[in-house]
Amino acid sequence: MKGILKQLRRMVFLVLAAAFACAILVRYAPGTQVDEREMDYRLNEASLAALRAAKADNQNVGLNFVRYLRGLPKGDLGYSESTHTPIAALIADRAPATLRELAVGLAGAWLLGLALAIPACFMRRAWAYDAASTAATGLVLSLPTALIAYLCVMEGAKSDLVLVVVLAPRIFRYTRNLLAQASSALHVETARARGVTETRILTSHIFPAIAPQMAALAAVSISMAIGAAIPIEAICDVPGLGRLAWNAAMARDLPLLVNLTMLVAIASTAAVAVSEAAHRQ
Repeated sequence: MKGILKQLRRMVFLVLAAAFACAILVRYAPGTQVDEREMDYRLNEASLAALRAAKADNQNVGLNFVRYLRGLPKGDLGYSESTHTPIAALIADRAPATLRELAVGLAGAWLLGLALAIPACFMRRAWAYDAASTAATGLVLSLPTALIAYLCVMEGAKSDLVLVVVLAPRIFRYTRNLLAQASSALHVETARARGVTETRILTSHIFPAIAPQMAALAAVSISMAIGAAIPIEAICDVPGLGRLAWNAAMARDLPLLVNLTMLVAIASTAAVAVSEAAHRQ
């Protein structure tokens, strides 16, 4: 129980620290204080003064952050400066598309990664397979996520498939190394010498031995998927949270960026907590 409370306290601290750091970085980023509406020649001096006064009211990051925390328990996430819409409504509207993309992408990446990694356990001298898989995954890993998304869009692929292409090489490489290490263990070699089938060895000896590491990788892959979803949704034009974060960054929408940063921080810290718990098993 104490360990769970300690993890929760750390998560709360890291999430709030990430949100405050985001507010500071956006506040002092170049061009933050520039309002495009001031370039509208139809506005008179009174309207321009009102715009500048509203902009100046948002300059105190600490005061605004305290106001935000006070409204957080009531479900008041503030208003988006770029869309003039309640942030809670924006997140509720965009979250289903991103959650579906993450679910399909993670499931597909794990299935593909395991499908490519498991044969390494059955191939005793798979130097050709290792060389081909290393070259192919190395090529994909060397490409930026945005470039992979662009190439997939040019071929008409959906964002779910792009996420699979981005994550599968990482999952494959890590699981292949785990499977190869567990496959060469003494008790596994003894089981093979006694005539135990490879399928039985895989399910009864190898998978149970690497279960904690696989659970940790599953948790970390969620964080990787969230990070990859932002450029993928922006390029594939998916109406999800990733595209919303991209647009908010382009518009210097501080309230929206703080909320999205907190969501990402919550998911990332939760994944790290699960990973650490799996390693302690």
